[in-house]
Amino acid sequence: MSPFLFAIGMEYLTRHLQQLQTQTAFNFHPKCKKLAITHLMFADDLLMFSRADIQSVRMLLSAFHQFSVASSLEANLDKSNIYLGGISSTENAAILSAIHIPEGSFPFRYLGVPLATKNLAYNQCKPLIEKVVARAKTWIARNLTYAGRLQLVQTILLSMQSFWCQIEY
Repeated sequence: MSPFLFAIGMEYLTRHLQQLQTQTAFNFHPKCKKLAITHLMFADDLLMFSRADIQSVRMLLSAFHQFSVASSLEANLDKSNIYLGGISSTENAAILSAIHIPEGSFPFRYLGVPLATKNLAYNQCKPLIEKVVARAKTWIARNLTYAGRLQLVQTILLSMQSFWCQIEY
């Protein structure tokens, strides 16, 4: 499938998921309500968000199913997980038995960044830190003056800080 055709298909899915915003039976994830976020997409990855109640989860999956029927694109259930929190074990079991998607656990990696519900420990960030240090060493090895290297490191650190601040909410 061409990237442009795929992007058109994802726009169709976005419109289906945005229709949930107008339905009073749908409950947003508490952290997503203010901005009315139902989903995030990057390349061929999709993250969908709702409150952990069976009705909202079913509404999300129903919108995705309608998209699947229209587009013939389906989720790979071997790579799919649901992440639940802040609910009783009874509610958790009811949702899992209703949707037949395995439950994942935190932290998990998305685009190389560990995602967690709490602050990350050093060991969880260590691989990312090592990648940045390795890349900075290759840049520093180039023919740069001391001031140029200092400016490069400051720029890298500021952009990383900005990136991480966008992830943490």
